[in-house]
Parts: sequence; C-alpha cells; structure tokens
Amino acid sequence: MHTESGESSSSKRYATSEDWPKFQHVIVRLYVEENKTLEEVRQYMEEEHDFTATISMYKRQLASWNAFKNLRFDEVLQILRLKRQREAEHNKGSVFFVRDRKVEFDSLQIYISRNPSLYAKLESGEEPHSDAVRDVSCRTPAPLEPPSDASEPYKRAQEKAPAVMPKPTDELHEELIQSLQTYMSHGFESGAWVRSGSHYWSSRGHRGPAELLKSLLDRCMTAALSVGRQVEPASIRHALDAPFSLLIRVFKNPPPDMIPRILCIAARLESIGRKEIQGILLQFCSDLARALYGRGHALSNFWQTLFDVPAAETNRAIVVVLTHCVSEFEGRLGVSHSLSTEVYLLYFDAVERQNDPKVQAENLDSRLSKLEEQNIDPFVLATLKFEHALAACKSDLADGQLDRADDVLAQVDATALSPRDNSFRCVWLGYVRWMKGDITAAEKAYKDSVQAAKLTGSRDCVCEALFQLETFYLHRQEPLRAEGIRAERLNTLRRLGAITWTDRDGSLGKDPDNDSMVTIIHIGSDASSEVWDPSAATIMIEHHDLFNEVSTGV
Repeated sequence: MHTESGESSSSKRYATSEDWPKFQHVIVRLYVEENKTLEEVRQYMEEEHDFTATISMYKRQLASWNAFKNLRFDEVLQILRLKRQREAEHNKGSVFFVRDRKVEFDSLQIYISRNPSLYAKLESGEEPHSDAVRDVSCRTPAPLEPPSDASEPYKRAQEKAPAVMPKPTDELHEELIQSLQTYMSHGFESGAWVRSGSHYWSSRGHRGPAELLKSLLDRCMTAALSVGRQVEPASIRHALDAPFSLLIRVFKNPPPDMIPRILCIAARLESIGRKEIQGILLQFCSDLARALYGRGHALSNFWQTLFDVPAAETNRAIVVVLTHCVSEFEGRLGVSHSLSTEVYLLYFDAVERQNDPKVQAENLDSRLSKLEEQNIDPFVLATLKFEHALAACKSDLADGQLDRADDVLAQVDATALSPRDNSFRCVWLGYVRWMKGDITAAEKAYKDSVQAAKLTGSRDCVCEALFQLETFYLHRQEPLRAEGIRAERLNTLRRLGAITWTDRDGSLGKDPDNDSMVTIIHIGSDASSEVWDPSAATIMIEHHDLFNEVSTGV
C-alpha cells in the first residue's frame, strides 16, 4: 500500500491544531501568492521550519482559512453575472477580484471552458452562493497613461504607432461567438440542416458530408503522426493535399457539427506538438470559406477571426468556441439529442480529456444522468459510456488498481461500440494487461485492436492500431516482430495516397506504387533506437512511466 509523501515515518511529529496558526501567513503566501504546489509547500515547510504535515492536512487547513488558489463554480458564476450587469448598464471594462486577489483572464477562461454548464446556470438566473457574492468584487481598470518622465524616444515611438492596433483577444472571442451563433441560426432556420430520426444532417447529401468530414480529419491526424518535424513545410502541405481536396466538398455542403469537429482535430494537433499543421488547417479553412462564400458570410468571418487570433492564444480560443458549441446545440436540440451528445464528446476530447481522470469520470457521470436514453442514438450513447469507463480505468491505473482497471474495460459491451471505439478499447486493455504482467493477454488485446480497426474500413485507423502493436513489441524488446508490423503499417500508409512518410535522412523520394512524392519515417528497429518517435503512443508511455514511479517509489 502506498502512503502519502510525508507519512512514511511514524517517528515524525505532525503539526497540531496549535501549530497551524503560527505559520498560516507563510503557508498561504507560498501556496496562493507564489503559486507553489502543495508538495512544494510541504517540502519547504519541513526543511525550513521543521513543520511536518501531510498533503491531506494541508488541504483541510487551507480550506478552513478560505485560502483557495483555484476558482470555484459559484465564484465564476458571480463574475459572469457582474460582467453582464456592468456591460448592460455602463458598457465598461471590468477587473474582477476574489477575496481581494485579482482574477487573471486566462484562469477565468480555462475554468469556463471546463464547466460549460455555467452559461446554462447564468441564463436560468440561478443565484450563486452567498459566500461567492460576498467574496467577488470588481473595479473599472484605470486608463493607461504614459510615464511622467516620458523621454523623447518614447514620444516618437508613440507617434509612429500604427493607426490600427490588433484587436484584444477577448474582443476576438466575442466576434467568434457572434459569427458562430449567426452561422448556426442560419443553418437551423433556413433548412440547410434537416432532422432525420435522432440526427440532423445536411439537406443535400444527408449523412454523406458528415462521414466524409470524419474521414478526412482522420487523414489529417495520420499525416501529423507520419510526417517528421524536420520535413519542409512544402512537404507537409503536400501530405495534406488529399484530405484538403475533400474538405472543399464538405465546405460546399457543411454538416451541423463541422466547426466543432474541425476544432477538435485542431486542438489534438497542438496536443501532439504539431502546431504547424494546426496552422495550415486553420488557414485553409479561412481561405476556403472566403473563396466559397465571400468575405461577409458568417462562416467566412468565423474562420478569418479564428485565424487572426495570435498563435499563442489559438488553443484558448478553440476551447472558448467548443464550450459555446456545446451550449448552442443543447439550447437548440436539448441535452439528450444525439447531435448535442456528439458535440459534447468532441468538446470532451479536446478539453476535458486533459483533466484528472477522476474529474473526467465525474463530468461524464453527470452527463449520463441527464440523458433520456430512449431518445439518443445507441452508438452515440455507447461512446459516452465507453468514455466514462475509460476515465474510470485511468483513475484506477493512477491508484494502482490494475485488476479494477482491467474489469471496467472488459465489462464494456463491445458489440454496442463502433469498430473504431472498440479498437481504442482494446488498445487500453492491452496496455493494462501489459502493466499487470500478463503479456499473452496484452498481445491478444493489441492484435484485437488491429482486427477491430480493419472493420472500420479506415486505413488511418488501421495505421494507428498497427502503431500501437508495433510500440508494444518495441518495448518488449522484440525488434523482429516490431519490424514486421512496421512494414505492414508503412504499406498501409503508402496506399493512403499523398500521405508522406520519412526515413532517418529525411530525404524526399518517389513512391514506386503511385509515383507521388513521399518522405519515409523510420520508427526504429529496436527498443533502444534513438530515432524512435513515440508520437501517438505518448499517452501510453506517460502512464507506463507514472506506473513505474508509483511502483518503485521513485
């Protein structure tokens, strides 16, 4: 049984109720003002003040002192209420404070993005807790003035400042949301999107554009995972030619979930370190919308505004838009509608998947409790339940409960899942069983993942499943078997057309099968290869390393 850091020695004297008040100002300063983690605070207090306490004890005391570093739900709800009131009455900017501590705009946006129900509570007029009303205040920011001792160079720089300054990020966010709402209103009210059973589809093509969109975005991810970072931008752009040509067809007849689906992929591209491909995708969407619809169209305005957001702020803007997408679809169709749930799953994939697994499981459990199962597509419902099971599995892994992690995935009804989701389930089963030391069962699960992927009809999905099996063999130090899987994977990549792949030297060459330009990616022929790039398997490796740290006490 693993104990908390600081609890392993019975000889230590732990802080008593009389000790805490003596060091309250130091602890609060370290945790809140200097933004240290609880573990850093614990270590500092033990080394510098001979003050010993567990993490749990620190949590209880900080709560009793009302010393919260993170925002709370009712506080953010009160901030949103005050912001709306001030904008309606005075049209003034606002700076918000919680317990006299300034709320940073980034922290506020991140919290809102992770709690989309905030806007629903705000619209319903729900009152925050009285403590939040008391603790939250706001002020009008002071106007910026030049320094009193402004020098001539400063004055000349001010005179030469451009007449048109870049728009503030929050203003760009407002334009994004306005364009999104205008575009969606037109889609639903003009008949461009029509209802069919428990779904909404494009009026022309029905399911076709939506399925095509999923396929081409899979292709973008395959390109991102297959093209080396050292490859020239022109080669990357060439790798995207095939999916981008399909994207033109989708933009001409966009399905209702086009924006959230593209933004989910854009967020995933950044999460795997391929921001340059994210930029290419967003620029293409902006250029394409303008070419098809003209500059004044809501869809053109949306993509152009998103492309205008500074690169460092792009992911935050994507989170803001995805949050509003969830609210928009729920408001128009209801929480239980299949499309609302699919959009929530996209939001979950891009945003909430970064949260602690326990938080993920709680959010998904809350979502499931709101659904009327008879009104939702069985595959969509099965996907939501699978995500809940996967979050529980990750939580069990973090707690070292391997048998429980195995059981929660094994009990998922695989027949209710799409082949793609079942392939992903088998990958995680393989990983869990590998951690348990059941190598035979792990290998079978990875192979089952490949078989499930082949049922999807998607070569992109097959490439991913083969990559996971290859990774398993590499870590098992079975280079010959890994090389055989790698050969199968690269042959599949070749058949994808314009997708590039690369070798160690990164040189460009011709694919003998289709005479297209290719770059060959060398994954490595043994487990110790220095050029091995884990890419898609990073999440597995992180969990593997974490498990080893917990097991060995490192």
